[in-house]
Amino acid sequence: MREGEGVAARALDSLGVELSKVRTAVEFTIGRGKATTSPSEITLSPRTKKVIELAIDEARKLGHSHVGTEHLLLGLVREGEGIASGVLESLGVTLEKIRHQVIATLGQHPPERAAAGAHAGGPFTTFGAGGPIDRLDGDANRALARAFWEAGRANQDEIRTEHLLLALVRSDSAWLRRAWTDLAIDLEALATKLAAAAPPREGPPPASLSLGTELGALIGRALTRAAERNSALARPEHLLLAIVDEPESAAAKLLASLGATRERVREIVDRKAR
Repeated sequence: MREGEGVAARALDSLGVELSKVRTAVEFTIGRGKATTSPSEITLSPRTKKVIELAIDEARKLGHSHVGTEHLLLGLVREGEGIASGVLESLGVTLEKIRHQVIATLGQHPPERAAAGAHAGGPFTTFGAGGPIDRLDGDANRALARAFWEAGRANQDEIRTEHLLLALVRSDSAWLRRAWTDLAIDLEALATKLAAAAPPREGPPPASLSLGTELGALIGRALTRAAERNSALARPEHLLLAIVDEPESAAAKLLASLGATRERVREIVDRKAR
């Protein structure tokens, strides 16, 4: 937070987290030392080392070849049991909300580079705070975050519709679980087909990860479908509708090959909405 300019600081600031309040909460929790300690005497605790390991893994999953403040914050969030995460929660910010805000902030600012003077090599385009991402409900937001992870794991430089559909397949949304059952979809078969449609990219990790125009348009369609059904927020079913609304996309074709045609998906969504 004190660094002030990085993605992590911007994400926390946009959530209303203030440095002074964080410092006060930390001091209240662990107290203040009575003796001055030289920098050479300060070591990393085992928990901090674990956070750094998790930060490296978060960078890898996002397809980044460096560790920035955003990855360190995600590491703190993912570790979830230390004083840092407890302080943030005590200030009214859930760890899940922090993760989503980091992803949104990455859309407004390029990922940080380890080497001074290096540039990201391309924009990381997603929806920032105040934009369409704020109009997704919790389950839909988690699906989008999982799509980021799926794309990063496949070493891709762009998040595609296939990654979002795979995220919906892996979602723990109760609505989606019922819908897949009604559609008689073999989820493992679908996941296998999706993995084949978006195989891991060869070569070094990309400098940035882009939402892509295709997925951006899909989210726009999902918001439209939500509004048509008098919903203020787009839910997973609206994301699914948006996928099948583009029948020529690879994801829609895979669904149709397993019997989940646009007409069938619409029928189930509208029936369950009643």
